[in-house]
Amino acid sequence: MTREETVRVTIDGTSAETVAGRPLRDLLRSVGGEDIWGANPVVLAVVNGRRAHLREPLWGDEHVRLVRLDDPEAHSTTERTVCALLAVAAEQLYPDLRLVIDFSYGGGLYGELRSNGDPVVADLPRLEARMRELAARDLPLRPRVFAQRELLRLLERSRREFSLRAVRYAPQESFTLYNMEGSELLFYGLQLPSTGCVRAFSLLPETPGFVLLASQAGRPDVTPSPVPQPKLLESMRGYSRWAEIQGFPDVGSLNRFVAEGRSAEVVHVEEARHEQTLVAAAARTTALPDDGRLILIAGPSSSGKTSFAKRLAVQLRVLGFTPLALSLDDYFVPRERTPRGESGEYDYESLAALQVDLFNEHLAALMAGKAVRLPRYDFQAGTSTQREEELRVTRGQPLLVEGIHGLNPDLTPAVPRHQKLQIYVSALCHYNIDDLSYISTHLTRLFRRIVRDAKYRGYKASQTLARWPRVREGEQRWVFPFQQNADIFFNAGLAYELGVLKLWAEPRLAAVEPDDPNFGPARSLSDLLSLILPLDAGQVPPTSLLREFIGGSGFQY
Repeated sequence: MTREETVRVTIDGTSAETVAGRPLRDLLRSVGGEDIWGANPVVLAVVNGRRAHLREPLWGDEHVRLVRLDDPEAHSTTERTVCALLAVAAEQLYPDLRLVIDFSYGGGLYGELRSNGDPVVADLPRLEARMRELAARDLPLRPRVFAQRELLRLLERSRREFSLRAVRYAPQESFTLYNMEGSELLFYGLQLPSTGCVRAFSLLPETPGFVLLASQAGRPDVTPSPVPQPKLLESMRGYSRWAEIQGFPDVGSLNRFVAEGRSAEVVHVEEARHEQTLVAAAARTTALPDDGRLILIAGPSSSGKTSFAKRLAVQLRVLGFTPLALSLDDYFVPRERTPRGESGEYDYESLAALQVDLFNEHLAALMAGKAVRLPRYDFQAGTSTQREEELRVTRGQPLLVEGIHGLNPDLTPAVPRHQKLQIYVSALCHYNIDDLSYISTHLTRLFRRIVRDAKYRGYKASQTLARWPRVREGEQRWVFPFQQNADIFFNAGLAYELGVLKLWAEPRLAAVEPDDPNFGPARSLSDLLSLILPLDAGQVPPTSLLREFIGGSGFQY
């Protein structure tokens, strides 16, 4: 009889001894005490920098950080388990309908029940009641590893169309999925140990679908208030319908186009979609009065605002106009005057980081036909210099202003509303991995930023990942609250772009060392990219917005 090997691991800074291959959950039961499973239980772990379920086997020398239910880091896992509850409830109550969770919206998730592709209005109180019954039963969610062929056989018997395509075209040989007792549904991504860990959720109507709200991050017993964003919802639902018509509503479908050598079709139709919106925006600009044509272009980081402004300028020239473009980045205050956030670091996302008074002084002068010498901000030195040339706007000449604060009323309080065209730019192409999970739009922007930072700013992926939470906090405060002010929503995403960005992002993410604090996020992003087939970057035209990030653009930046 072979003697079992004894190994040591470190859990929250404390060394423990265990048998090689023993699940973390079993070790915690023997050394953790009742507090581990109490009112605020441990629900997952970070093992050597990677998020893991509690059934993760330990082989020695692991450094484990336990994550409890009230940790904000557990929120995405909680949300995923609430989706699993909904999926099982829908399967039981509406066996002939297909559930699709499409995208994040209003502080929760937007989804639909569909029959033959068309949305069906469901009895939401009944669905929510069944979800609460399932949560009260404290059903375990167990991970299981499937070989690709085995999983395909299971999915072929189901109505999970997105899931089937995702597995069929994914370049992987095995998949770790979860199932819930009494259900054949399978769920991607980490899950809570059991349904009893779910404390709060609600289902709200958003005809023809609904919004699923899980608990607040860090407050597992509280459901957040919904944040209606009708213009955003219209844009994202419209793109979902459009992508369905085009034949690429999900990752598996996009992989199919690549595998069949038809990726150029996706590139052409997506670039044409962008061009159509630009033509419409140029036409809206000409409708502004001759005594003031101010186009304000705003959006979150890495959304493609600069490329949009340059392509809009081309369309305006086609119509006989010669627009003048300004960047709010040139109006940053000297670095020593930049406000600081709670952590003490510079807060470049704050409106107070801009010389708003100087900007409005120049704006008023330009719109009055006066000559102005604009500033130029030196990001390395953190100071501004004045340009030598004087600029002037003639009557009827469009003035394009690009920056994250463009839709904030406090930026241009003196300009009458009828003289403004406000445009919100963001990457709003959500990627459905399967019927119940998706790649969030903010991750698309993060991949763009990782590639651009490495190519043009010399930043490592770890540095970009370290900055990203502060960028996101700034967006929540200074960008998203004003998006409803937009006259035009420009979906700057491209369905094919992750297949292209993958070529640059994967090696950068692979370079993040295991002892780096951002190793876990880097591996999670790599796992997402592993689901997507690479796409030849040579198919991307030089006028594409994507060229702003990967290089080779026909525009000067």
